[in-house]
Amino acid sequence: MPYTLNYIGDQNADGSASNDPIYVPKDVNDPNEIRFNGATAATQAAAFDNFIKSQPCLDKQRGQIMTRNSCRFPYTQELDLSVRQSLRSLKAQNLILQVDVFNFMNILNDRWGSQNFAANTNDPQPLSRNSFTGPATLAGGAQGVFTFNPNFSLWNTQNVSSNYRIQAQLKYTF
Repeated sequence: MPYTLNYIGDQNADGSASNDPIYVPKDVNDPNEIRFNGATAATQAAAFDNFIKSQPCLDKQRGQIMTRNSCRFPYTQELDLSVRQSLRSLKAQNLILQVDVFNFMNILNDRWGSQNFAANTNDPQPLSRNSFTGPATLAGGAQGVFTFNPNFSLWNTQNVSSNYRIQAQLKYTF
């Protein structure tokens, strides 16, 4: 499934605060490309650079605004298992027990079958704009100053789909 990393905040002044793809800087330490907020600016820059390097779709887009839907969610594997047993037959009547296990591999190992979802409910948004400073380079007339959370995680596997589920049914046919 494709996704786009967006800024938090209305970067291009179009009235929407969550639809502006990020600019992927060639050099996160160049203040002409991106500025980070506060005393932890160097830590944020290093964390953002490591984040970019860890995502091949971002790393190859350095020096440009991210192309929409250019990244893809990681591939996930899930194995579902269904067992059905006829318990008794009486002429035209039948009793059937069926047990379904969804994401069966997760029973064997809790890391298997994990489903990667975006860390939030919308498209992932790793950068937030705090203020403006310097020359007129962005919509609104000034260069943005950003915050990147060094603890930002693009993926979250703590969700219902990452767990196994078991369902049993008893069916009576006549």
